[in-house]
Amino acid sequence: MSPAHRSFVYKIGILRRLLDRYSGPTLTEQSGLTLAEWRVLTNLYSSSPTTSRQLCLRLHTDKAEVSRACAGLIKRGCASRRIDANDRRSALIGITPRGERLHDAVIPIRQALQKELEASLSKVEVAKLHRILDTLMQYMSEKIGAGSVVTGKSTDKRAPRGRDS
Repeated sequence: MSPAHRSFVYKIGILRRLLDRYSGPTLTEQSGLTLAEWRVLTNLYSSSPTTSRQLCLRLHTDKAEVSRACAGLIKRGCASRRIDANDRRSALIGITPRGERLHDAVIPIRQALQKELEASLSKVEVAKLHRILDTLMQYMSEKIGAGSVVTGKSTDKRAPRGRDS
């Protein structure tokens, strides 16, 4: 076995792929969303309207993935695009009422996955895992100069509507 296989960086990368493979088909079957569309939709739900650039920064992903996800959401009426009055070269992407309803319908699907994963851990382990992941995500965001990341601690002024992985 390679020493790389014992590193948590390697293990987290593999876990992310496994989670995507496991949960992606169910998400698409039950909502019609891809994982990328879900990630954009949930970010729009928390902070809308916003620019594609801001979505890329918050999701730590490339422009092409965000662009495709936004286009899919707009096509289905779950998001809208308008010119930014402050910077006419930029577009603002916003969630629509239809997008909010879809988001709210998907939350139980994602919560079921979360509950399934947490069942293999004790409550103490779950709490510790969240703290460790939040710490590592914040550290890496600061290291690469991306500022803070969304960690599950709500900064939104709306009432909390559920937590997603």
